[in-house]
Amino acid sequence: MNKPWTRSVWFVPFPIKILAAMLSGISISLYVGISRYVKLADRVEDTYYYPLWYTSVISLLINAATILFLIMPFSLFVDGLLAARKKRGLEIRAMDVIVSYFLLGVGCGLVFSIFVYKMSAFQYFGPYLYVLTTTFVFLVWQTSLGWIFKPRKHGRE
Repeated sequence: MNKPWTRSVWFVPFPIKILAAMLSGISISLYVGISRYVKLADRVEDTYYYPLWYTSVISLLINAATILFLIMPFSLFVDGLLAARKKRGLEIRAMDVIVSYFLLGVGCGLVFSIFVYKMSAFQYFGPYLYVLTTTFVFLVWQTSLGWIFKPRKHGRE
């Protein structure tokens, strides 16, 4: 039971990671849908605007694919590396997690950019920022849900 991989699974349990992935996709897609929405009074005549639900659903599909097939597998690997490290103070562990997930976001952004832009992956900065932001939203949801659902130790009665 002292293997790093076993400890990493319990570092953040897998059901919490799945729930964090779903909540990350939903929250980012709602933000994108609301930020892209144009009010009726501000619309230009003879111009088509996508409805709020359509923008949100398309964004949810893209975010779900990015989180589930790109960020989630790499986060399992990063959690294994973090669990293998010696436990130190809370501040050092927090910095390790932030730096690790930053590198995870940059690496996933590179992979995403290669698949989307193929040979011109380094010409555009947008995918890197998108995946990095998605990674940190996933980390925030994962950390907060891990804290909420953490089993509490009861004191002696």
